[in-house]
Amino acid sequence: MAKKASANRAARTAKREPRPLATGRSRSTEPSKRQRLSSLRRKPTEKSGRRAGGAQVINRAESVSQEIERRFRALLDTTSDWGWEIDEHALFTYSSQRICNILGYTPEEVLGKTPFDLMPQDEAPRSRDLFGPIVAARQAFSGIESIYLHKEGHRMFLECGGVPLFDDAGRFRGYHGINRDITERKRAAEEARYDQALLASIIENIPDMIFVKDAKTLKFERFNQAGEQLLGYPREELIGKSDYDIFPGREADFFTAMDRQVLQQGRLIDIPEEPIETRRKGRRLLHTKKVPINGDDGTPLYLLGISEDITERKQMERAEQHRTRLLEQQQIALCELAKHDAVYTGKFEEALRMITETGSRVLGVERASIWTFNEQRSGLELLDLYERTPNRHITGFTLAAQDYPSYFQAIADEEHAIAAGDAHIDSRTREFSHSYLIPLGIGAMLDAPVRRRGQVVGVLCHEHVGGPRSWSKEEVYFSSSLATFMTLVLEASQRREAEQALVLAKEAAEIASRAKSEFLASVSHEIRTPMNAIVGMADLLWETDLAPEQRKYLRIFRRAGENLLGLIKDILDLSKVEVGHLELESTDFDLSDLLEKAIEILAMRANEKGLELACHISPDVPSAVIGDPNRLHQILINLISNAIKFTDSGSVTVQVMPDPELHAPGAIRFSISDTGIGIPSDKLTAIFESFTQASASTTRKYGGTGLGLTISRQLAERMNGRIWVESTLGKGSRFHCCVQLAVQSGRTATHEDSQVDLQGIRTLVVDDHATNRLILRETLTTLGAEVTDAASGDEAIEEWRQASASTRPYKLLLLDCRMPEMDGFQVVEEIRRTGPSQDLTIVMLASDHWADDIARTYDMGLGGYLIKPIRKSDLLQTISIALGRSKGVQHTTGLMPVVPVPASEVRTLRILLVEDSPDNQLLVRSYLKQTPYRLDIADNGAIALDRFRNGYYDLILMDMQMPVMDGYEATRAIRVWEREHDLPPTQIIALTALALKEEGVKILEAGCNAHMTKPIKKHTLLEVLQACKGRRTT
Repeated sequence: MAKKASANRAARTAKREPRPLATGRSRSTEPSKRQRLSSLRRKPTEKSGRRAGGAQVINRAESVSQEIERRFRALLDTTSDWGWEIDEHALFTYSSQRICNILGYTPEEVLGKTPFDLMPQDEAPRSRDLFGPIVAARQAFSGIESIYLHKEGHRMFLECGGVPLFDDAGRFRGYHGINRDITERKRAAEEARYDQALLASIIENIPDMIFVKDAKTLKFERFNQAGEQLLGYPREELIGKSDYDIFPGREADFFTAMDRQVLQQGRLIDIPEEPIETRRKGRRLLHTKKVPINGDDGTPLYLLGISEDITERKQMERAEQHRTRLLEQQQIALCELAKHDAVYTGKFEEALRMITETGSRVLGVERASIWTFNEQRSGLELLDLYERTPNRHITGFTLAAQDYPSYFQAIADEEHAIAAGDAHIDSRTREFSHSYLIPLGIGAMLDAPVRRRGQVVGVLCHEHVGGPRSWSKEEVYFSSSLATFMTLVLEASQRREAEQALVLAKEAAEIASRAKSEFLASVSHEIRTPMNAIVGMADLLWETDLAPEQRKYLRIFRRAGENLLGLIKDILDLSKVEVGHLELESTDFDLSDLLEKAIEILAMRANEKGLELACHISPDVPSAVIGDPNRLHQILINLISNAIKFTDSGSVTVQVMPDPELHAPGAIRFSISDTGIGIPSDKLTAIFESFTQASASTTRKYGGTGLGLTISRQLAERMNGRIWVESTLGKGSRFHCCVQLAVQSGRTATHEDSQVDLQGIRTLVVDDHATNRLILRETLTTLGAEVTDAASGDEAIEEWRQASASTRPYKLLLLDCRMPEMDGFQVVEEIRRTGPSQDLTIVMLASDHWADDIARTYDMGLGGYLIKPIRKSDLLQTISIALGRSKGVQHTTGLMPVVPVPASEVRTLRILLVEDSPDNQLLVRSYLKQTPYRLDIADNGAIALDRFRNGYYDLILMDMQMPVMDGYEATRAIRVWEREHDLPPTQIIALTALALKEEGVKILEAGCNAHMTKPIKKHTLLEVLQACKGRRTT
């Protein structure tokens, strides 16, 4: 029976052909092994007794098989891989739990589906084509990568492996296998490939040559595109070769030695300049860096090199160095010409030779010549031709315009010099080729037109013997500069020949002035550079935490630097204006603050001369404006300082008001009035010309360059305004300046205004100067005070008495310290003598820093001490403090308070300082402030001589360079007076800016005992005074 059953199974098997792995979703009707076993258990056998033993064997086999299958599947669930089984139709019959982690499906969701159902649409056909032959051959497979679709929609990469399943009869029943998630590995590999491709692309596109050599053979392993282009070889010809196969022996030796040094030292080596011979570009200069690339054990495997082609950069550096040397030579040459009197005095032939020789030497040309048009302008006549090789000068040739029409037309039309690099082909010069250039071997020409009053009057020629030559812009500029000097020579010569021709003389002066301005601008620039550093460092120090006294000294230092810069700036500004290069700023600024700062700068100078300096700003003038504050400040400083300079007594008043001739909001007029010497009517226009003053005697007495008014007028015109002057000789002058500014919008009251409230406080202002009374009255009225003013002490006392007798007495008294007939202190004494004044706060107003006045203010218990001209902020601060206390001095002047010296202090030395600089006067005064020395000051030698004759001094500090009478003349006059009056010599210490040996001898010959070199240090001055044993005061 067993044989028969076996035969039946074989027959059934033979009837069915093997079927390929299905791709559809239909299920096979063939019963599975488990179904067949179940069927066998359900069907009763015909001979159950005889088959009982066989059934038991089958049951045990099935039990063992199920146990193995259970354990196997339990094991699969513990791994990170996905276990599966499919039947012969490719339908999943089993899935491990790991499918949830990998694809997001539960095992139940995939049963009955094919693997292709879980793949993207573009992947399923490829996988069918791949697995079809494998399944047909019933082969096992492994390591096959497939793309699956996660339940959430993203792609997953799985590595598949499986083996075929057969039943006991050997019939194919499907596959079972394992899929491993390799998504991260694929992603990492893809990123690595991208990084490698990116790195390769970067290396390939870097403009510097990159190469790699084998560390053992030193043969090239890799080159980028830049390396190919630089060396001129395709990389196929370079790979596998050494330096000796490509470069000359000496270069190869150097490269190899550097390579071995890098590998031996194991570090990067920088080769700043490395010459190399290339195939197509010739000799190049490289900046190369080489570094070893080591293996894990530290052994060098490769050498990496990066080379930058610096040939053009080095050429530019050398060209720049050459240009710098050329500019220095040109500047020296122009300075030498500028200093030589032949250029300006009409020494015609000497000046011509100087110009041609200078041009030939500096430009390095064989020939240099000067030609001028004849009277008919039909030709050019040779004035001087210099040939360098024979070192000779030639004259007497003529060029006819009809023979060279293109050249003559070019001279007339060209704005700048004719720079013919190849004179034989240049359309402007090729007419000279056969008759002139070829016979003389000239290859290039640089010809600069010589102009006078806008018309070309000649030409300055520079001819290069040899081939073509490229003229640099510096050479062209230098040639034009020489032509300018040639203009000066022509003007000087014509002036000498026709001294009575006023027009020609004036034109020559204008050209000379313009040339002087250009030269001074160049020199001033060289000075301005270090001065900027000095002033800048002072500004930095100003921003640090300084004591008030330190800040005062630093302010002087900054002001001195700024004054020097201002002088240089005037010169530069004049040059800029003349050539039309001056540009104005448009900046928000406070006009009142600008005016107060300008007044503060000049207040000390006015005080030293005993002048009353006042500034009145109309309430109708806008404070928040838009314009160029620096240029407006420059104008005001020039006008006010001029008024102070030319006023010996009286006052200087600045008035600011809306321009009555214009009704625009920002149209403002500044009027500066003085009680000085006045200006002759015939000079009212001339004073605005450069380097001009009213008279030569004025220049000798007061000094100055005459540039200030010129620059101020031109600046005002640039601000859509003008400057003019009204003057009466001997009575004074009034300068008017109108400018057009824009007005800011939305500005509020200043901080100081908002912090002070004088509402209802009755205030009495006493000053003999009407402008000062007006300023104080308007300022205090805007803060709510009820202000009354008085012009004298008597008037003030009477007003105070009447108010005191009423129910509303005065609470605040602003009192001028010095008035005619009755000064401020006498007014205070009279008020206190005649009635109670304990509720009256008194602030004293003065025009200088007299220590005695300040001490007296302190002793009298007054509320404050203000120095005129008074800044609004200082006034408000002082009043605010004074109204809050009964006594004590609030000294608000922008400087340190002056500590009064007790009257009992013995003054051991009387010193006369002779110095024309207000800043240096204040510096010495500050040095001696807390010493027992008495210091008097004289602004020049003449004043010093007068004071010496009328007083006694133990020591004289004498500045040697001053207007009116300098220190040398003053010292000699003092010594003569001492001998005439049989007096012992007073010690005189010279103050000098230089400590040269020759100057020291001159100082001693004049009669000084010794000298001190500026800048004067405080400790040096005190040591000199301590050692002084001169005459003592009695």
